[in-house]
Amino acid sequence: MSYFPSAHILVVDDEPEILESLVDYLTKKADYQLSQAENGREAIRFLKQSVEDGVEVDLVLLDMRMPIMSGLQVLAWIRKHPLLRYMRVVLLTAAAGSNEKVDALAAGADDYITKPYYPQELLARVQTILRTQQLEKQLQRQGQQLESLNKVGRSVAAHLESGKVLQTAVSEFHSIIPISCATISLLEKGKLRRKAAVTYGELFDDLPLQTTDDGITGEVFNSKTAVFLNDPNSDSRFTANDHPLSSPVDDLIMAPLIMRNKVVGIISGYNKAKEPFTPFDLELITSFASSISDSLSNAWQFQKGRQRQQELLKSRNTLQALIDGIPHPIYTINDKWELLSVNKSKIDQYDLQLDKQPGRPCYAVFYDRQEPCTHCRAAETLLQQKSPKWVVKWQADDHLFREWEVEAYPIPMWSPPRAVVLWQDRTERRRLETSLLQAGKLAAIGQLAAGVAHEINNPLTAVNANAQLLKMTIPRDDENYESVELIALGGERAAKVVRGLLDFARQEEYRLDRGDINKSLQGTLSLVQYQMNSAKIEVSQQLDEGLPFIAASWEHLKSVWINLFLNARDALQNAPAPRRIEVITRLAPDDEDEIQILVRDNGGGIPAAKLAHIFEPFYTTKEPGRGTGLGLATSHRIIQQHGGSINVISALNEGTTFIIQLIIDKQE
Repeated sequence: MSYFPSAHILVVDDEPEILESLVDYLTKKADYQLSQAENGREAIRFLKQSVEDGVEVDLVLLDMRMPIMSGLQVLAWIRKHPLLRYMRVVLLTAAAGSNEKVDALAAGADDYITKPYYPQELLARVQTILRTQQLEKQLQRQGQQLESLNKVGRSVAAHLESGKVLQTAVSEFHSIIPISCATISLLEKGKLRRKAAVTYGELFDDLPLQTTDDGITGEVFNSKTAVFLNDPNSDSRFTANDHPLSSPVDDLIMAPLIMRNKVVGIISGYNKAKEPFTPFDLELITSFASSISDSLSNAWQFQKGRQRQQELLKSRNTLQALIDGIPHPIYTINDKWELLSVNKSKIDQYDLQLDKQPGRPCYAVFYDRQEPCTHCRAAETLLQQKSPKWVVKWQADDHLFREWEVEAYPIPMWSPPRAVVLWQDRTERRRLETSLLQAGKLAAIGQLAAGVAHEINNPLTAVNANAQLLKMTIPRDDENYESVELIALGGERAAKVVRGLLDFARQEEYRLDRGDINKSLQGTLSLVQYQMNSAKIEVSQQLDEGLPFIAASWEHLKSVWINLFLNARDALQNAPAPRRIEVITRLAPDDEDEIQILVRDNGGGIPAAKLAHIFEPFYTTKEPGRGTGLGLATSHRIIQQHGGSINVISALNEGTTFIIQLIIDKQE
């Protein structure tokens, strides 16, 4: 049954008897709220004041013929007023002509009653007009409530945190249904905990628990159906479990929050303003509860997703930290060769800023190429899910060759395919292997050389001594003198070789002094400057003046420099002009504790087959009779005894570069 509050009627008539009789009759018969005005101006003043005071007038009974201002004039004013234009107006007149009826209805009257009128007829017409008006008001209110429901539903759905969803819902509930208190309870461990509550605009939290099997709350929870009570205190179902706060409850309305056909909570409203709850309110709260349930579900899903994302991010960061901790360069690519991730070692190696190079392929980032590298076998991983391994070699800026072992592994469960590429620097290992091999060779040859030199030295001394005696006793014109001289020259040459062998085999302790490597090189260059000028060789020096000192046996190092400079000169003897030797000193690019010396010529170079034996004793690339093959072997031993390294880079028609690295002396 629809509920209509007491209507407010304004009666306007210039005849006091008629005015009083109308007011008295309507008050007694229908319990309306009556106001009265004796003329048109007074009626307008009253209506203006009612607008200012917020007092609603539902119907005006207006006498049509009045002095000063007629009923039609008052009606015209009402219809022009922006807030009163839709007010119900019934005109009263003593005239019975049809023209006046037409005038009244044309002016906007809702009805027309002719005097003298029958009270019962007047009451029936008033009730009919008010019933229609109240139904229109109800529809208008319901439309406003539905509009508020949509607005609040959008506001609730805009939040992705469950706490915000609940607070917004209870705070805005009153704009849908005019209540003074609202709560939302959620199911926790078998009981309902009030998560949000608002009363008279004040939010509350940390409220008492509710059970799911007591009172109206239990009924709503178990029946999954919304309920309202307009007189809960006289209903036996209403218990303390249903009280929101300490304030009294005049009426209440509840609806379940349902997700996947399970009740997860309850929304409740208390103490509706002006009028009790209606079935329409029940529909409203049911729709509102559904909107809250959807928003809560979205919020929980978002929170789960965000938590999962954080877990994945944490796992990713942990994995990235592990990968970054690996000293070998690692990166991942997709089937378009685009870089997806790079570990710190690779970033540091190339000084990369990947955020500025989105979607660029690895060959463009690392090698500035327009197509995949010819040596790369990662395509086998991307296309065939294989795990190939290959070796990459190149000459670095420090003129030393680098050797990398590369492996590619497919990443399973990815479409399009992806691959992890791992680079491992094998340069140092290869150098150590070569050094150990060379050291083994030199040690064996050294032992052999010491034994051979010792065994040969004694008989060779006798040969040389007797050859000299024979030269002194045989005249120069004797036919045997030339043979004796050849024996003496051969013996001297053999003695020189023996001395070289002994020098090579001797593991003497060096006396080390701190000094400037540049001065040592410059002093040695001045010794061989004449030979360089005679051979028309240009010597350029690029010496770093800021190099720290080293501790060295400077006489032994001088023999190394002389050997290298003279070898370079010999390599340039038959080379076309311009003939150049470069001497460079600098800090070692890959080791801040060492300095680097480069001696480079632009001669014909050394074939790869010979390059592997360059430091072996008795091995020489010079013409027969021009070298013993002990110079570089001895230089290698001297540098090693200084704790350094010597390497050579050469190729046919590309010249030769010797690279020496010596340890910096950090003691002051």
